[in-house]
Amino acid sequence: MGAAVLFTCPVAGHAETIDAILFSDSGGLAAHSVRIDAGETVQGAAGQTALRLNPRDGGWRGGLASFRLKVRPDALTYLTIRLWGGEASSGRLVLLCDGKQVGDAHLGGLEQLDIGAVAPQFPGAFFYRTLLLPAAVTKGRQTVDCAIEATGNIWPYGLAFDRFQRAMTAPSRGVYGLFTHDGAYFDPPAGIDDGKLAVAGKRPGPGRIGPKMAGAETLSAIRQRIEGTVRGLLTATRPLGQHEIVFLARFRLKSWSPLAKDPRIVPAILKGMDGFAVAYAADPMVVRNEKSTWNPDWFGFGPLGQTLVLGQDVLKPFLDEEIGWRSGTRAPRRVAYLEMLTASRDWFRQHRRLYANQSMIVDTFGLYLANRGIGVLDPAKALPEDQARRYLYEAIGIEPWRGADLPDGKPSYAQSLSSNGTAVPVVGTDFRTVTRMGLTRELGYVGHYGEVLDWVSWAYDATRPTFDAPGDPKILARLSALARARGVFRYPAADDEGFAAMRMMTDIGWRDPKSPGAVTYLQDLRPGAASPFQAAVLTRDPTLIGYAQQMIADNQLWGPIRAQMQDKSFRSTYGLLDVIDDFAAMISVPDQAAKLPMSVSAPDFAFADPENGVVTIKRGEERVFASLYWRANMGINGLARVWTSGPRGHRIATVAVDTAFTPSGSTWVRPDKVALMYNDAINKAYGRSSAEAGSSLPIAAAPAGVKVTPGRDSFYAGRGDRYVLNYGGYTVVMNMSDSKPATFVVPPHDGSELVSGRAMPAGGRVRLEPLSSMIFFKSN
Repeated sequence: MGAAVLFTCPVAGHAETIDAILFSDSGGLAAHSVRIDAGETVQGAAGQTALRLNPRDGGWRGGLASFRLKVRPDALTYLTIRLWGGEASSGRLVLLCDGKQVGDAHLGGLEQLDIGAVAPQFPGAFFYRTLLLPAAVTKGRQTVDCAIEATGNIWPYGLAFDRFQRAMTAPSRGVYGLFTHDGAYFDPPAGIDDGKLAVAGKRPGPGRIGPKMAGAETLSAIRQRIEGTVRGLLTATRPLGQHEIVFLARFRLKSWSPLAKDPRIVPAILKGMDGFAVAYAADPMVVRNEKSTWNPDWFGFGPLGQTLVLGQDVLKPFLDEEIGWRSGTRAPRRVAYLEMLTASRDWFRQHRRLYANQSMIVDTFGLYLANRGIGVLDPAKALPEDQARRYLYEAIGIEPWRGADLPDGKPSYAQSLSSNGTAVPVVGTDFRTVTRMGLTRELGYVGHYGEVLDWVSWAYDATRPTFDAPGDPKILARLSALARARGVFRYPAADDEGFAAMRMMTDIGWRDPKSPGAVTYLQDLRPGAASPFQAAVLTRDPTLIGYAQQMIADNQLWGPIRAQMQDKSFRSTYGLLDVIDDFAAMISVPDQAAKLPMSVSAPDFAFADPENGVVTIKRGEERVFASLYWRANMGINGLARVWTSGPRGHRIATVAVDTAFTPSGSTWVRPDKVALMYNDAINKAYGRSSAEAGSSLPIAAAPAGVKVTPGRDSFYAGRGDRYVLNYGGYTVVMNMSDSKPATFVVPPHDGSELVSGRAMPAGGRVRLEPLSSMIFFKSN
């Protein structure tokens, strides 16, 4: 392991405001050469003056305000804007310096100045968004000419400009001030009223419980919707999709509906499966792109395999009947189904996914459930259960991820094989898709995409010998661990109506373009997923049951379900199928005392996951979420993302973090793109350059044998060994190395180290073991 390296923790000094623009100060506006085009200053929240920029002629570009700001010529400079937390906005604010865009359009380390909000982020108070200005903007300069331009939102899945960049259709949200400063944690200058300002009569505070809703009406509506969908599928003249077929197979097992005994269900299932057998015979490539599934290249024929497992009691008598199949020939269903399921299993053995949520879906459905279906048709042709189940274990992090199978069956540690059956490893031999602390690894912490409790639950259900028999206990234990870990990332907030709720943390998420996160307690409620109780019902974990009961106590169950029911798609209906049973199971269990860790009444704590580089802190009324390893997928970027909320105010900041790493000798040079992940056509359509273009990031060393290609996502390119973050009195010391210990000098602090609670005198030397963290707080 080697000797520990000694390092010190820089102590953050007081941040000094360099310059400020307040839109209520006409003299200050003139002094900063402020010009507003297609916008105006207006009376905003709490009677204060704000800049608001307007749409222009239905295009994507809105109004623009230009100005000149002082900066530090030889030190870091931050730019902060002051916003009203009670305002939602679908639009964005883009910072331009010398005509060049600062921040990436989607998921950059530096993102756009403001990415909008799908709901009020901090109702009843102002908050601050802080961005570290690139060195290329400030180096050697005393002032910089900048502008803020309003734009429409983006749709991140759009591959053409008019689908990616949306029109601006409403005025921007108000900007109440602009500031430059030389420290990461911004304290507003004296004279700025930044307290918790009430909005009397407009929005209830986040401490008020919403009205109780009648669950019986919602359950009845769910039942009617599900039964209506089933009737529609039973009379459909079009071919059924795979999810529709397995939906019928799952519905057939429901005891709460007499329709589940309808004799038309089994023939409809067989007709649907026959159609896929014929489609596969005509075009075997369909297994790679089956368009009836949510994601055409993820599921293979897994839903059909699941259908065979769920319906084996009633489908087996029909498996030896002949059907029209290939080129006018006939074949027993058993033969036809076996061929397509084998193709699915074998394709996905050599084409796997590395990001955790995708790995869980692909391995559970395209591979494992296809193999389970093969076992129903011809047990001798199925992989032995222990061999098949290891793919599930890899997908959910119980075992190291081995990647696609090479032709000789050995692991490749790559997602897919090349055309000649070879592969270059992209991860080391001990890489796991889930951290030791129970968070998924998708480079760093992810919010929405990290909500994988439904997929782990599906993996558990997939291992049941029959639908009502227990599944794999290792997977069940993993489900419980993951659910507890996700519970740390719920925080008290107002729902969209202003009532008390818990929201999912997304503002520090690597793959999260939306803020704030959805109202979530135990489990994210989304189309195609499952009930918000699923993990609690399966595990019977008292802690998870407590989280679910907290949602019921806060009257946050039926509102979100009704909101989902506004989506009339089949995918939404599919996700409602287990709500009735799961609710019945939940109300039959005793009350549990457990509450989500960030709840108002919960004790103080600190949580750290050094594999993902993320920390959470509850200290009195203040809550802190930070990603020290922040969107560094191309190289070491020295950036951290911090979200804080409490009596000292509310902040979302991208700041510098002290990073030590092992260099590989390679670098990545940022191309001139304002939307890095997207094609040249989209970037050219913006008609502007990036302020980060030409910046060079060092690439960290990867494990032996692993190839890191500059400019491509990598788990290793931007991963440091040690991180020190100073922000708002907190010092976070994190050892992300899995093998190298380190020794550091304890910084000045109040009381004890926050993760362990141990007393540690300032100035003493402490050994920091691999994959461990310490957090300290020093008041002013």
